[in-house]
Amino acid sequence: MSDDPDRIERQVIRDVLDTVDARLRELERRGWQLTVPRSHVYAAVLHMVIVSARASHRVPATLDRADILDAILDGIESADGSAADRLVDHTIKRYAVHVN
Repeated sequence: MSDDPDRIERQVIRDVLDTVDARLRELERRGWQLTVPRSHVYAAVLHMVIVSARASHRVPATLDRADILDAILDGIESADGSAADRLVDHTIKRYAVHVN
């Protein structure tokens, strides 16, 4: 990937959205149903990434510097011990109900 910061940030956004979408589909197969539009869940997870990037105190505070990315994209446990699926699943379940 090139060093173009805009291209890198767009790729981060695509990767995060793809990860969230895959978790949404999996949870829906297991009987969960969203009570809000999917865009609410995408926005909530993207907001976590933005907040994490800002909190990194690295300049520039770009999305690819967000500490939470490893947990979301790679399933690597974050510093606070929460795994990616739990982070994304927890966010999804705030906006969903189990229908089975």
